[in-house]
This record gives sequence, structure tokens and C-alpha cells, in this order.
Amino acid sequence: MRYDIVIIGGGIIGSSIAYHLAHDGRAGEVAVIERDPSYGEAATPRGSGGIRQLFSLPENVSMSGYGLPFYQNFAETMAVQDGAGQNETGKAEPADISFRRQGYLFVSDGGDAATMEANFRNQEGLGVKAELLDGPGLSHLFPAIRTDDIDLAVYSADDAWIDAYAALQGFKRKARNLGVSYRQEAVEAANFSKAKIEAITCASGERIEADLFILAAGAWSGALGALLSIDLPVEPMSRESYFFRCAAALEPLPFIKTETDLAFRPEGTGYTGGVPDWSVPAGWNFELDPTRFEEIVWPALAHRVPAMETLKLERGWRGHYARNRLDYSAIIGRWEAEPSNLYVATGFSGHGIMHAPATGLAIAELILGGRFETMDLSRFGTGRILRGEPYREAGIV
Repeated sequence: MRYDIVIIGGGIIGSSIAYHLAHDGRAGEVAVIERDPSYGEAATPRGSGGIRQLFSLPENVSMSGYGLPFYQNFAETMAVQDGAGQNETGKAEPADISFRRQGYLFVSDGGDAATMEANFRNQEGLGVKAELLDGPGLSHLFPAIRTDDIDLAVYSADDAWIDAYAALQGFKRKARNLGVSYRQEAVEAANFSKAKIEAITCASGERIEADLFILAAGAWSGALGALLSIDLPVEPMSRESYFFRCAAALEPLPFIKTETDLAFRPEGTGYTGGVPDWSVPAGWNFELDPTRFEEIVWPALAHRVPAMETLKLERGWRGHYARNRLDYSAIIGRWEAEPSNLYVATGFSGHGIMHAPATGLAIAELILGGRFETMDLSRFGTGRILRGEPYREAGIV
């Protein structure tokens, strides 16, 4: 089988790329190769779904600035016109992703207030509508939060979160509606000719040819990159998350991230979040630590929000970041070596959901127009990977 463009990886990044290519209309025949359409081990269904502008790198701020309105309008943008996507009235079925604009709060409680304030000044200059808060200011906005041991905080009321799995399915449904083919296959090998990938061979034995290939396989990208004869510093990094309820009724809280690694947000009638364990080695690990919530996460929650001393843990799970061990930043662009017909979109290190819309647009622009147009993501290109030159966030990543 032959296509113009083949995308390896059908998660939220690959499906956003597929949608943006098909929406443009110039891409020709596009296929997405996804080994597991149930996404049983994929990162997206296990992600927190946050979209924030609180970054130090201007590229990340720009990508989130594109993603916020995109996701806000996602239900209408991704509505489909075929029978499978129509409701009982015959109208296109919206792709609801439970977009919730309730803000992000960064808390400096680990001794790096200078970096957080410098990032805030930079964000202001880039048009982010954020507030720099001292303890009393934070207490005024969110009385439930303990503030006597914080240096400062930054609050971005425009930031939001979504149902990430619904967004993945929305991208996929719309891409298919626009003519993209989704193939359930596992890539096992690649064939090369004249410094290009000529075809991939799948576990089923099928050979799939294309003019261009895009690697967007998340935490699997390192292993799949080796099959494509490239060396990517991308590895699966396991993260444990939980859903819990608080006995007390609290004010509506934003998505809270602290310098001491606590991260949580409201979810329905409860909360979801955790404290990442940086001592866990890279690799696939779906087994929950039986004591971590009680010994690490619960005390951290109760310290920052005293009312959370009384909690009920309901469930836990593990997902995997596509961690770029060079600098924890995305890798987006054409591979600047052989094979010359390969593009890469991976290594988001936990930011893939929020930056999927911008990545899809950027890759489509690069392939179809030869350059980044809407936002310049050249610093995220593959050249820095080949040269071993990190381009990293400052402060909370």
C-alpha cells in the first residue's frame, strides 16, 4: 500500500497532525499507523489534560496560547458531518471535551522564587494575563491554601483543562472524516533507498510505502526511532496519579503546581493529581506503589491545603511521559540528517496534550509550506538533538 504521508503513532499528537494535514487539503493521501486503537497503554487517557501558559520558553508559551482557544472551540471545530457523527436531529455531533477554564497556580515553596518571578515577567511580555501574588494576595483568592511558607505565587486565570481522551477521539474522528486512513499495525522494520525511508514493514507482513514519514509515537518513539535508523533521547517515564475526595467543601481551586512537585486539580466532585517520584528509573511500569499516596502524596496535600487532612482515596493509576532526557522539551521538525524524508514530533515530557494542536499545525505548515508560519518552533528542531545542545525550561517544568 502506498500513501503520500504516513504518521507512525495515532495518539493525540499523531491525530492532531493528521487532522491539520487533512484540513489543509494539500497533503494527499495520509495514513496513521497505530498498533493499539483501544489506547490501553497510551499516555493521553491517563493525562491530567491541563493547558497552561506558565512557561519560561517563548515557544511553549506560544504553543499554549494557540492551544487554549483551539480547545475552547474544539466541540464545534471537530464536529463531523457523516452519519456516524450526527445526533438525532441530523446535525453534526459536537466533540465535547469538557473544556474547563479554571486557571493554573504556580506556588514557590522550594526556594526558587527568583526564577518564578523572572518567568512571570517574561510571560507578561509575551501577553500572558497572569498575576504575581504574595501570601495575603493568594489567601484572598484561595482561602483554602496555606500561604505562611510560600515566597510567592503566579496565577493565570485564563488557563484550563480538558478531557484528554475525548480530545484524542475528537481529533481522530475528524481526521477520518476528512479522509485520513487509520491502520491498526505494529511497525517492525523500515526499508531505505538513497538516504530515505522507502517503506515500513508491519508485524502483519504488510509493506507500507510513502513519500514522507512522521514519527509521533510518544513514549515508544525512542524504540521506533531505532527501527528508522535514528537515535532519539526519548524514553518512557512512569508517573503515578490518583483520584481522591476531600471531606470539606472548598472554593473552586485552579490547577496547582508547586516547586516541591505537588500537582493536582479539581475533577468532578473530587480531585486528581500526585507527586512524581523522580527516583523511578525510565521504562515501562504500570504497578502502583502501595504506600506512596499515604506516605508522600497525602501529607503534601494536607500541608498545602489543610482541609485535605481528611481525604478518601478512590483509585490510582500509572501513565508514561515521553521524556526527552536531553532537556525535557519537545522535538518538532524534519530530521536534519539521514533519512531525509522523516519528520519528528515527540519528547513532550508531559506537555503533549496541551501542545497537540500547535504541534499539528506546525508540522503541517513545515511539510506543506516548507517553514513554520504561525509560530516559530525552530529551537525545538532536531538539530539540537543531533548536536546534544539542550534547550530547557527554567523553574517548574
